[in-house]
Amino acid sequence: MAKFSFLFFLFLLLLLPTLSQASKTTNNEPLHVAAISNALSSKGYNEMSLTLLGMTFKALLSTQQSLNTTVTVFCPTDKAFYSLNYRHDPFTLLQYQTAPSNLDKETLENSLPYGSKIDTLLHGHPQVVTKLPGDTNTSINGVNIVDWDIYHDGQVILHGVDDFFDPAFKILKYPWYDGVGVTNNQEDKDLESEAVYLIFSVYSALAVLTFGLVYLLYVYYDECREETDDYIEYV
Repeated sequence: MAKFSFLFFLFLLLLLPTLSQASKTTNNEPLHVAAISNALSSKGYNEMSLTLLGMTFKALLSTQQSLNTTVTVFCPTDKAFYSLNYRHDPFTLLQYQTAPSNLDKETLENSLPYGSKIDTLLHGHPQVVTKLPGDTNTSINGVNIVDWDIYHDGQVILHGVDDFFDPAFKILKYPWYDGVGVTNNQEDKDLESEAVYLIFSVYSALAVLTFGLVYLLYVYYDECREETDDYIEYV
């Protein structure tokens, strides 16, 4: 039985890395809301900092159902908050300011040409890249990005913009985008890869578990048979 116990313990040690990796794939990292708020306030985005502090940001991201998706939030300046004149619910505006995509500086400057559409948390209302070839400033919906990477932890990216994005912008200038939700192609590929990896991890864990249990049963049966034979010989 000592041999069986040792083999069972060894089997658990071999199985733990596989189960741990599968667990990491399925669980999201916690949101560092305080760090996000502090990063905004240190850059002078006090109104956005106060807006996201507390449950607002978590409630905003609760509408996002993708697996481990990086979100990019375009944060308006304090001046934009003071002159806000859109007739929309504030939460709706925040949804429209948030894209469930990894939109870092390199992607926005080099990978998304003029007219590209970006899905947002406001379903059916994408943003539109309006940076023309040769422009030095990157803009979305005609609004310039003025501060890059105010916060970037791999899960949440914050960029500063000099105004709120107007949800009516694409309806007036890009009516063919109206009502059509679009996700960044690279994000689709990333999600697909994560789903495939998750399935592979789970099946690998099940395969290792099945093989290990069969082997342990065989060893246990063999030990029991040896003990029985020894007992018969002793009798």
